[in-house]
Amino acid sequence: MNLSKTLKIGDKLEIEPIRSRENSAISKPIVSQLIDMKDDAIYISSPIKQGMKYPLQVGQKIMIFFLQDEKGIYSFKGEITQKIDVQLPIYVIKPISSPEKTQRRYYYRLKILTKVLIKGIGETEAVEAFTKDISGGGIKVVSKKVFHEEQKVECTINLEKNQTVTIVGEIIRTVKNPTTNEYELAIGYIDIADSTRNDIISFIFRKQRELLQKGLI
Repeated sequence: MNLSKTLKIGDKLEIEPIRSRENSAISKPIVSQLIDMKDDAIYISSPIKQGMKYPLQVGQKIMIFFLQDEKGIYSFKGEITQKIDVQLPIYVIKPISSPEKTQRRYYYRLKILTKVLIKGIGETEAVEAFTKDISGGGIKVVSKKVFHEEQKVECTINLEKNQTVTIVGEIIRTVKNPTTNEYELAIGYIDIADSTRNDIISFIFRKQRELLQKGLI
């Protein structure tokens, strides 16, 4: 896969220092954005983690993750060759491996309020609930109806105005709010098509890109 034909200026990227890959299953990503490509190098904006600048060092090797349309998540190795000090640092990265599709699970949870319809497997009537966050591996929702831990449920999630996805999940945790009498449900996906997971991940990438452009992450 040719990077110049794959990446586009403005694409959202995730960065993972290679030395810490054994601890890669974290919920707080290091995010950046592609701002230029030339002379077999890519230029990225100053990475951000939890709203703070995340410094990189010249000579440091990193993994870079990006979403390739509906094809899934790809990654490649890169080396920091230059830091350009302007108001916000720009890093020049030399790719040192070809992009490959990765099975890396997408743990980042996007905090977002969107509608979801939930019903127990075998039930006919769905209850309307709302997400607190969503990831490529599960969702957290608030529901007026109680669902029990280990119960299998079907969830139809509203991603965009005209886009919904349906998954089968399992209730991992149920916590009742005594003030509102509502239930916070943690749901893990157990039956989800690759195309559906990619739709969810693509949605998260788009929302992250919007937040990044607004300077909110």
